[in-house]
Amino acid sequence: MRIHANGRHLPGMAALGLCLALAACQAPPADRPLTSEVPEPPSFVTPPETCQAASVRFGLGLRITQQLLEEMRQRAGARMARSVLATEPADPAQDMMRLNVQVEPTGRVVGAYCG
Repeated sequence: MRIHANGRHLPGMAALGLCLALAACQAPPADRPLTSEVPEPPSFVTPPETCQAASVRFGLGLRITQQLLEEMRQRAGARMARSVLATEPADPAQDMMRLNVQVEPTGRVVGAYCG
């Protein structure tokens, strides 16, 4: 580094310092997708406040299976589902997000209720 007699740096050093200062002030590039095709953002469905037992009437008369029980749970919007004998008394512990599918001893669906 050469210094003039009056204590100043060479003009080239000043220009280099100015370029470095300006480069540090540049904003980072904005994030861009890798392709021009951007997928739609996911949509969220608000779950129902309570299960809807009326929406599982399609299952009446069918023989209960795990797949049928799961489909009924989904259609009712229930958090959980279980099969109960139609002759059993209602469970005192009520859960309005639980679907109870009433079945005969043979396994045929005869009703459904939430609770």
